[in-house]
Amino acid sequence: MSKSLKRAHEYFEVSEFEYKKTGAFNPVIGLDSLFFVDPLLLSKTKIPEFKNAQEEVRKYFANIITLVRSGNKSAREKAHKMLTLREVKGVSIGYGSETDDGSAIGPELANRLLNTAEELIGIGVQDPAIFEIMGLFEEDFGPDRLSDALIRILLNRVYKYSERITKELGIKDTCTINGYEHSYTLAQHPLKNNPLLFIPEGILRDLPVANSFDEISLISSFNEELRTKFNAILASIFAGGTGKRPKKSAIKRYLLENGDYIKTIVDVYQRCAPNPYDFEKDPIGRYRWKETAENLVQASPAIVPTRPIDLADVVRVVIEAFKSGIETKGWWKSLYREDGSPLNESHARRLFYAAALIYCRWSDVDITPESNAGQGPVDFKLSRGNQKIVVEIKLTSGNVRQGYEKQTRIYEKSEDAQASYFVVVQVTEASKVLEEVLKMEEVEEKNGQKHPTVIVINGREKPSASKAK
Repeated sequence: MSKSLKRAHEYFEVSEFEYKKTGAFNPVIGLDSLFFVDPLLLSKTKIPEFKNAQEEVRKYFANIITLVRSGNKSAREKAHKMLTLREVKGVSIGYGSETDDGSAIGPELANRLLNTAEELIGIGVQDPAIFEIMGLFEEDFGPDRLSDALIRILLNRVYKYSERITKELGIKDTCTINGYEHSYTLAQHPLKNNPLLFIPEGILRDLPVANSFDEISLISSFNEELRTKFNAILASIFAGGTGKRPKKSAIKRYLLENGDYIKTIVDVYQRCAPNPYDFEKDPIGRYRWKETAENLVQASPAIVPTRPIDLADVVRVVIEAFKSGIETKGWWKSLYREDGSPLNESHARRLFYAAALIYCRWSDVDITPESNAGQGPVDFKLSRGNQKIVVEIKLTSGNVRQGYEKQTRIYEKSEDAQASYFVVVQVTEASKVLEEVLKMEEVEEKNGQKHPTVIVINGREKPSASKAK
């Protein structure tokens, strides 16, 4: 039976108001939440458990640099061990896949990061903040891994904070875990055999500053000399006129040509003064997606058939309800930011999931987000018994051709599904690639070839009733 989506306060039977007063992030349990600890926010927080947390992180990385500088084999092995940071379970933030556990820095990635650190030390860069900005030029070191590295380093503080929040909320269902200093009484994860760890909203952003040159440039405090140096570096990195961002490997090669390049970027980065994500206003719709979808469905529910109707019929009804909601019931508004730019595909998928869950519960159908049967995650698998159908969702601002030609077919085969749907939400005025995909589908249909069923949803801005012609 399809599970429910619940936030932490709902599982623990605490009012949302009381939970909000604690300042702790209120995740949807069991799913990734796409928020990350920003190391720069650690210096701003007034939360007692995280006092001087940034200094602790910098000292940790500084010790790794000291070990690497020694050139001693055993010291490097110790540095490698320090940088191999295991995933932290139950943090409920990041890019998990059908999970709310964290990512990890495994031995292979740790070794690559140490190799890069050795190169940087070799050109005179020894600031421990280099580990925070490596995501700018190091493959596989994205915001999730940086955030989880910070949580692992600060885990004792996270335990202390989580224990306090557990007590403040009066949570009775608890478990005991041994920390570095002593044992802690923490909230039991509602779905797993480990604790649920609370993270303060005040140290979270939708993306850490260190993940983007654009963000660093936008919120850094420059003097004229520093701005000139930084802009010159960016101009060289993004030169070429192709309109495409260079690969991280190319950025890395350029930056390693001169130690002053990295030193300038570190200097600019450390002048940034970011603000945490505004969970109240939720400007990019990344936080309250569940409530948005549930409210929309309740305001205009579809008529969903119940058993024993075929799974294929239920899936069609679910997709058509999603399509109708976007095209005729105002759901399209939740696909865009306040400035009119489209949100990313992850938001559209969450909107679909929250809405589809309601319909699936009515029809005794299981829906699994980002199911992974060995060939990478499909967006959704809907099933009843041995019947399976996969659904892939794309925006026209994404990679539509690859989604139709490769991804959806691979997922259908790996899941041993009877059929697949390729749902494309049009958020751009025109899409040549979408037109080509529709022609491919038409040819395959005429030739009797099995193919994903393409459903196009017009998600573009709709004129108000007073302006509609």
